[in-house]
Amino acid sequence: MAKQADLLPVDVAQRLILDQFSRLEAEEVPLGDARGRVLAADTVSTLNIPPFDNSSMDGFAVRSADTGGASHRTPVALEVVADIPAGSSALGHIEAGQAARIMTGGPVPAGADSVVPFEAVEEDGAVIRLTSPVSRRACVRDAGQDVTQGTTVLHAGTQLGYPQIGLLGALGCAEILVSRRPVIAILSTGDELVAPGKTLRPGQIYNSNSPMLAAAVAEAGGVAIEVPSARDDPEAITDALRSVPHADLILTSGGASVGDHDHIKGVLNAHGRVEFWRVRLRPGKPLLFGRFAEKPVIGLPGNPTSSAVTFELFVRPVIRTMLGAAPYRPRITAVVDDRITHQGGRATYVRVRLRLRDGRFHASSAGPQDSAMLVPLAHADGLLIADEDRTEIPVGADADVLVWRLPPEAQEFSSR
Repeated sequence: MAKQADLLPVDVAQRLILDQFSRLEAEEVPLGDARGRVLAADTVSTLNIPPFDNSSMDGFAVRSADTGGASHRTPVALEVVADIPAGSSALGHIEAGQAARIMTGGPVPAGADSVVPFEAVEEDGAVIRLTSPVSRRACVRDAGQDVTQGTTVLHAGTQLGYPQIGLLGALGCAEILVSRRPVIAILSTGDELVAPGKTLRPGQIYNSNSPMLAAAVAEAGGVAIEVPSARDDPEAITDALRSVPHADLILTSGGASVGDHDHIKGVLNAHGRVEFWRVRLRPGKPLLFGRFAEKPVIGLPGNPTSSAVTFELFVRPVIRTMLGAAPYRPRITAVVDDRITHQGGRATYVRVRLRLRDGRFHASSAGPQDSAMLVPLAHADGLLIADEDRTEIPVGADADVLVWRLPPEAQEFSSR
């Protein structure tokens, strides 16, 4: 049995893997297909937004100097000489004593410096009367108020959601330069595995890891290719790995430990190399990193939770690195509500639920921490990190949590 000192610390294993990857080449995609993609270059505005002074209200464009003495006793009368809807290009010029009817978004005509809303005036045919002064630039959006030409508005590495898509659309960007999505091939191994939808025979289980990992790859921004599962046989695994089409990374699930039917390490040694094997981690010690015919391979454990945890710690950062995005999940500090105990000697990642109370996050166990159990993983909001030199985290102590989902009350709190 390997001693703890012979196992790689998590951070060392992460660094050894990430050092082998870099951002992929860029490609252009239509704006409508850019949601979820990662910008490959800074976006610099080629225009002002808005490009011209425009009205923020439906009302009348006026000269504020004309309204200085307006009151209920001495209203100011102005002649309406123009009608300016949004998109109008025939603006004219507002002289002293004049006004222009203007709609929201309409360009403010020369001579005018303010807009007074409809409800603040009295209309009498082609004349309006104001009973209070109008401040200069009132209800006017100045040209460049949002974006000034030449400003960097989005940086490379930004993942594009709908607000960023809206901004790019406002800048007139029809094609967006983004990082190519990394292609990740997924191979699960095991004589007992059956594809979901087929009938189970005695001793068989459904292959949950392949669809789980494919979903995790897609959520991280990659493109998953599921390879049919392979038997616990060196030749079958070799043939399956050889069948993989072009991929930036191969993930294997299962067969990475020390059992009689764990063959991933041997196959890589025979047809490539093993960079390292086993990490000071619970769950997920039998992690493997190497190459098959120069294709990078990360071998994940077969137990579902071990596979998910090692994906989060080692594979997701690789995908994000190839995209040029921030590699790691957000990390928060939470108050521990359940006493956490573990054996020590290895960093332990505890599946926890999060709650927000009195302005602080609280973490409680999502259920039994057996690495073969999926229900606690499905109910978890993140992974609480129990350092290898601690065997207990008492109730009320603080601990770091890698977050993949905020609890509902936190989402509500953050939107206030």
